[in-house]
Amino acid sequence: MAEPTFQQRLEYYGLSAVVWLVGRLPYGALRRLAAVVGSIAYHADKRGRQVARANLDAAFGDKYTPKEKARIAERSYQTFARTMLELFWAPNLSPERFQQLAVVEGLDHPSGHKEIGKPVIYLCLHYSNFEWMSLISAYIVEPGLVITQKFRNPLLGAIFDRLRSSTGHQIFPQERAMIRMLKHLKSGGKFSMLNDLNIDPDEAGVIIETFGGLKLCATQMHAALAMRTGALIMPVECHPMPDGRVRMHIHPPLEYPEGATAAEVTQLCWNVLEPSIHAEPHLWLWAYKHWRFKPSQGDTSRYPFYSNVAKRFDKLLRETEKAKKDRAA
Repeated sequence: MAEPTFQQRLEYYGLSAVVWLVGRLPYGALRRLAAVVGSIAYHADKRGRQVARANLDAAFGDKYTPKEKARIAERSYQTFARTMLELFWAPNLSPERFQQLAVVEGLDHPSGHKEIGKPVIYLCLHYSNFEWMSLISAYIVEPGLVITQKFRNPLLGAIFDRLRSSTGHQIFPQERAMIRMLKHLKSGGKFSMLNDLNIDPDEAGVIIETFGGLKLCATQMHAALAMRTGALIMPVECHPMPDGRVRMHIHPPLEYPEGATAAEVTQLCWNVLEPSIHAEPHLWLWAYKHWRFKPSQGDTSRYPFYSNVAKRFDKLLRETEKAKKDRAA
């Protein structure tokens, strides 16, 4: 690995100081701090505000007024700030503290939890505190695997790896991740991953439909792994509570017909989780470019300004439509 630059070292020491400081704050202060930090970030990030507004226009049309959309976008920044602050605070978690700070619903589905030992993929969105859903799963289910995130500054990656493994999860790199997870599931293991990862069509993605018509190229990794190993897919979501605690809701194992394609399974997963975005839109990450590609044919007026036409996206879309017709025949 190349010698870190001065800027990379500066970023490392700065983030290390922030993590150290946040870890020494009382938990109750994080929500108030997140409201301030998120609001500052929202007003300072002009480009992010434009993306968030365009996404809200695409997803909801005229359902909300411009003023309401601006408030949803700002609260989305505050939600993300709270997610990051609580991740920085996570080394303070313990099984006892978790009982005080979180409520878990859905553990009455024993088919997918530790007492049975079946392999499970827990699936969530960039919605509310998705980081804690992974961390707390080590207590309510069992420690699992976490894929390391690649950072331009590798020094920062080491900090996030330490935080994300602070409750007992094992960290491993993205290289050969599919093989590693395949072996993990075949041995009865469990892990969590995100469903709304917008990827390039060349990266083995599948097309799903979101918000009543917007096409998105999403990862199919969870679907492919489940079909190869027989693992259950259990959608999960997190909701903040008025008293500062978080509520983790685990949905029943996903049911899909025999012979379903990876695209169909991925769509079913999205269908379970999208209603929560409609119910509490401020909890989703609106400043992220969810719809980077759009079809070259048909009415694409709903797509955000940053969406682009790409031949590889059209090709995957045609393949998806053909598979649907072949299944229906």
